[in-house]
Amino acid sequence: NQREMSRREIEMTAQFAIQKFAKDILSAVDNLELALESVPPELRTEPTTPIDSASVISKLVTLYKGVYLTESELLNTLKRHGIEKIEPKLGEKFDPKIHEALYQANVSGQDVGTIFDIRKIGYSLNGRVLRPPQ
Repeated sequence: NQREMSRREIEMTAQFAIQKFAKDILSAVDNLELALESVPPELRTEPTTPIDSASVISKLVTLYKGVYLTESELLNTLKRHGIEKIEPKLGEKFDPKIHEALYQANVSGQDVGTIFDIRKIGYSLNGRVLRPPQ
């Protein structure tokens, strides 16, 4: 009986291990939903008639702010759970332990083995590379 209870407890722990993370990420999902809702239905597809450009610009600014807030909330949530950005700088020395090379090229004014282009930001989990920057 004790073994069965322990087995169920271990199973439940594994099943709900990310519950705190999931709750934290929901606020970012809510912000993303609000950002998407900020675009009126008539602007979600190609317009068939001319529309007021000032109105469209205002709605795009609102959309940008919503997506920006969502990104900020998501990054804060990830940081609370030990996930942080790895942001290499252009001209920084390439480190194969941290970075992932996509290609090499001779770039005038750059030393060999330096970063001259960044395609994706990397992330680490509690100090360990989760996804290397590319």
